[in-house]
Amino acid sequence: MQPLIHKASVNLTANKLPLGVSLNDAVILCLNDDGKITAVLTLPSRLPFGIGKPRKIALGTLGQHATNLIKPALEKSAYLRVRVVEIEPAHLSPDGKNSLHISVWGDPMALIFH
Repeated sequence: MQPLIHKASVNLTANKLPLGVSLNDAVILCLNDDGKITAVLTLPSRLPFGIGKPRKIALGTLGQHATNLIKPALEKSAYLRVRVVEIEPAHLSPDGKNSLHISVWGDPMALIFH
């Protein structure tokens, strides 16, 4: 595995970070019918002893450049390792908005469209 994208910004659906998101959390990338890529985070159940189902939260979409790069790999169902690499809450941000960034690792050959 090699880094395909070191750091890509996620355009958050709401300017709100979900509770429980932390660095190195696994993220799933989903290719939508409209051609956009949605980043989905799976959080474990808040119930004790592992009772309950994990929650899936759509964080937002990737930008156009990252989408163009990763789209061929998602169309081939290639294995990608996606992790949260940076979280910036609104009160620390110069523009007053929350931000979240991910990294994408995988086989570079999966990016070549056949």
